[in-house]
Amino acid sequence: MAKYIKNKQIGNKGEAFFESLISEYAIVHKIDASKDVGIDFLCEWVYGERPTQLLFGVQVKTRSNKQMRPVNNKRSKLNLLMEYKTNLKIKEETLNYWGGFDFPVFLFLLNINGKNKENIDCYYKRYTPIVHKKAKENNEVFYKVNDKNEFLAFKYEKSFCGGFCRDLFFDHLRCQHNKGMLSGINPQDLGLTYWKADVLYEGVFDNYKEKIKDTLKKYKRFEKFLN
Repeated sequence: MAKYIKNKQIGNKGEAFFESLISEYAIVHKIDASKDVGIDFLCEWVYGERPTQLLFGVQVKTRSNKQMRPVNNKRSKLNLLMEYKTNLKIKEETLNYWGGFDFPVFLFLLNINGKNKENIDCYYKRYTPIVHKKAKENNEVFYKVNDKNEFLAFKYEKSFCGGFCRDLFFDHLRCQHNKGMLSGINPQDLGLTYWKADVLYEGVFDNYKEKIKDTLKKYKRFEKFLN
């Protein structure tokens, strides 16, 4: 007789919660499990009622009653979300596969806890800097991105806007710079009122200077056709 094993139940519950949590901010396409090669969902960011054409990949992992370690009980200065660490690594072949995408990839970790497993906490880790060899997996943290059933797409403090969308935008920029391109989508179109388009953000741009220089050199060969 077929069995619906516990690990599968937990995994399905985590994926369903993730899809419900982010549905206000993304069109979520589930990838058939038989075709899963490292990505569980392909998502398109939505701002209000407007799809933005900004795609990102998501792998979801679900655990039950596992400990997440707060990092100094502080919020990130980058996105205003609380930082956590845990022992979880992605296989090398999967990282290499993700490195071939020209859109951001995130690992979402769903932690089901409580006596009756009634609480679900959602965390994510940015993998674009890792697969671009600009950061080490062990050094990168997870960010808690839900308050019960609310997805923390945006976090505001004075005139600053953080949240998941901030990281999505900057990882999108990383993907553009990795292709030798200077700019990407207008952050205002994503809902990021604090950030500006057509700006070189030093902390990101510096990591990809050489690739952008190579692109500029190649374009110089075609200057004569523009005169």
